[in-house]
Amino acid sequence: MSLSNCRECGKLYLMERSFYCLDCKKEQDELYRTVRDFIKQNPSLTVLEIHLQTGISIAKLLEMQKDDYSPFA
Repeated sequence: MSLSNCRECGKLYLMERSFYCLDCKKEQDELYRTVRDFIKQNPSLTVLEIHLQTGISIAKLLEMQKDDYSPFA
């Protein structure tokens, strides 16, 4: 375990397995579930279409896609 800054808000936290502090991790988990459920129902949509229909930013979707934290797998 080490100290790190949250990738989202920059707050200092004790890093265990996540790049996010506890508050941002909860928000990230919520976004993940939203995208995962949306992709299950609409598997052929592009990132742009997912953004337009969910309101989640393209930057956040691409970040999810490149991280291990990805509903796109």
